[in-house]
Amino acid sequence: MVSHDPPSNDANLSSAERQQRALQRLDEGHAALIEALDGVGQAEAFLGSRWSVWEVMQHLLTENFVQALEEIASGEREMLPPFDARDDRIAADVARLEANYQRFRTLIAGLTPAQLDLPATPYNPENNFPALSLLDLIERTSGHEGNHARQVVETRKFVAAFRSAERAVTVAGLGQGDPAAVPMQTREMLANADYVIGSPATLSVARRWIRSVELPLRPDNRAELVNRLVRDIRAGLWSMVVTLGDPSESAPDLLDEVEAAIGTVALIPAPGYYRLALDQAGLSPLSAICGSIERLGDVTDLSVSGRAVAVLGADHAGTWRDAALTLVASGVPAATPTDLIANLSAQPSVSAASLGDVAGATTGATDAAVDSALVLRFGGR
Repeated sequence: MVSHDPPSNDANLSSAERQQRALQRLDEGHAALIEALDGVGQAEAFLGSRWSVWEVMQHLLTENFVQALEEIASGEREMLPPFDARDDRIAADVARLEANYQRFRTLIAGLTPAQLDLPATPYNPENNFPALSLLDLIERTSGHEGNHARQVVETRKFVAAFRSAERAVTVAGLGQGDPAAVPMQTREMLANADYVIGSPATLSVARRWIRSVELPLRPDNRAELVNRLVRDIRAGLWSMVVTLGDPSESAPDLLDEVEAAIGTVALIPAPGYYRLALDQAGLSPLSAICGSIERLGDVTDLSVSGRAVAVLGADHAGTWRDAALTLVASGVPAATPTDLIANLSAQPSVSAASLGDVAGATTGATDAAVDSALVLRFGGR
């Protein structure tokens, strides 16, 4: 049993009073644990766990299984017992917890003052752990179930957040590159995900909260990782995809691919780069429309609106020259006034030109990064 810090000692309490306080703490912790476990089913109890090396070793210690096979081979037993359903196993384990609690409580309540004073653990000089009496140890362990009740509550909260039962993948935005502005819900989920997918730049922002595996997203492995999401969500793993900015602005194609493959996406929005681009261009949201370099075909259709279109960059999207050439080839006039904005999340720079200039000049060699934008002023400057 894991030891925990003892409750604050009161020198005026007698051994009997400390004994009663430990019983009260034990009762409160057990009640909290039973409440936390109320209604738990297999979708919560068996999903989203990450095994440590020790847990793997325990899993591989199969002495009882080998012994059972030996007994079948020798004729001592006919066959293995039937497999229990997971819900039955949960109910049986809750019953075992209840029985052990009653046993522990009966033990504590029946101890005499002399027994309470018996030595229970020796002093351990390696970690400066003190020698404890039986009463000291009981006080430390009486809150064990209460502590883990809080853990169960948090785990069930994250199962619900990841919506594992509905087989959903969470796609979250990290905002404009400032770790301090990453939504708290996203931070908490990153710490509990089984693995996190994102571009190298995105993972560098999220890394401080990730406690599991990072899977860098590149053009050559995008389909592979989306397929992995499909497999793993069926197995109940908690998977996250993260983007800089807002996913619906910065990665609309990826968002659609994941949703098409999984069927359900839990989207956590974040402040994106669209409003930053408009601020740098001196435009009002009422006079502009948000577009994406991943969907340049839509920009041609938006050009007839007479409003400006802020085309946002994306990971691995090539250069703005490539995008400008595509737009001109699709019928957007080369004379369209254009603002090329780079480094939106740091020190923005704005270059005013025509779309044709971006397509032919060195200015267009700028990487169409996720924190950059090309603002097309279809209504003129």
